[in-house]
Amino acid sequence: MGRLLRKSIRYWLIDQARQTAVGAVRRAVEKVLADDEKDFEQVSSGEPGAGRWRLASTAVEPWSGVIDDLVTAARAVPNVKIPKWSSTTRRPPMANRASIAAVIHAVLTAAEGSLEIAQLVEVFVARFPVVLDPTTVPLPDAMELDAPDRAALTPEEQVIAVEDEVDAAASAVGIVAMLSPQEREIVRHFGDIPAIQALLNCGRTQAYHQVKRLREKLTQLVGDSDDVRAVGLEVIRLCGGPASEE
Repeated sequence: MGRLLRKSIRYWLIDQARQTAVGAVRRAVEKVLADDEKDFEQVSSGEPGAGRWRLASTAVEPWSGVIDDLVTAARAVPNVKIPKWSSTTRRPPMANRASIAAVIHAVLTAAEGSLEIAQLVEVFVARFPVVLDPTTVPLPDAMELDAPDRAALTPEEQVIAVEDEVDAAASAVGIVAMLSPQEREIVRHFGDIPAIQALLNCGRTQAYHQVKRLREKLTQLVGDSDDVRAVGLEVIRLCGGPASEE
């Protein structure tokens, strides 16, 4: 009876974990590891670190270093692609499959050892904080958007400009909807640390830390598209801040 109860509790905890943002990260990482046998392999039973993950065709010891070093390696991976996302009810994707694989490869290379799946998940959560459950705030369906002066543009250029503005605005609306009210207020006061201190009722160092963390989150949400600057400026404007090009 006791064994059955423990098993039931274990399965319940697994189900609960899978419903959380961290559980979603774990599933994404596990899928890439399992599907990419060419680059990654699980340490076989009987070997040191059995059940852990390592680069394929390597024989390394279990890693036992500092997790921050692995996070640094993860953040150093260039050209990480994060798909655009506009849903206010579903979690945003962490990154595309190729980017997840590239980050795993970089982390395992830096570790020079095998890692538990929980350690990889910890690195990914630190590298992609946006995957944690956000407080979402719906935005109005229609919002007035300022249009730049197109008098000097040809008809063809005007069409392209309009399409670019629509794309940037749509992306920005989706991003702002994923920010909490407090985060939107911080964005509105970017560059004004005293105002952020007053908003958060905190010291200067903590205010800088919150701004840095939010900038990292916005960078991940905006992604690496060609209209990064336009989307970023539109996000600031929608939050009530000045969308200045300067």
